[in-house]
Amino acid sequence: MSPILRSHAKKPIPSKHLSEWTRGRVCGLHERGMPLKEISHHLNIPFTTIQNIVARWDQEVEEKEGRGRHPKTSKAQDQAMVEEGRKNRHNSYQDIAKQIAPDVSEKTIERKLSKKNLKKWVAQESAHLDEALAENRLKWALALRNWTKEMWRRKVMWGDEVTIERGGGRRRK
Repeated sequence: MSPILRSHAKKPIPSKHLSEWTRGRVCGLHERGMPLKEISHHLNIPFTTIQNIVARWDQEVEEKEGRGRHPKTSKAQDQAMVEEGRKNRHNSYQDIAKQIAPDVSEKTIERKLSKKNLKKWVAQESAHLDEALAENRLKWALALRNWTKEMWRRKVMWGDEVTIERGGGRRRK
């Protein structure tokens, strides 16, 4: 196998930095059990450079292994939860958990969705009109139907928009 860092048979390419691919080869050969001296001769890289690369790689592996708890859901499950939350916005966290990841809690589902800015809120209860209230509102609207825009702006204070539905109450979502 020809050396990686040579411009021709004897002269190495002048460079202070090795490519990520070359460092990966060094780590791969070390993982297979090849001694550092052989790696150095095989790739035509100074022995101390090989030592530094392997030492840094060992340190990174040690740091990565013990950090935090492993996630209970895979990335594919996380994406499926987000899609389900967007597609069926009336589904509860429990419904999403049953469909995608039955072994996870509702709190986990909530956390995963909130990372993607999907939050579930209880829908605001709408005001229910009975016959008497509907009649009073109609009288009020008919009495003020000739008002100009300027009169409405000066004399009426409007609150947040609320949908009004006639009939009995429905289950909150």
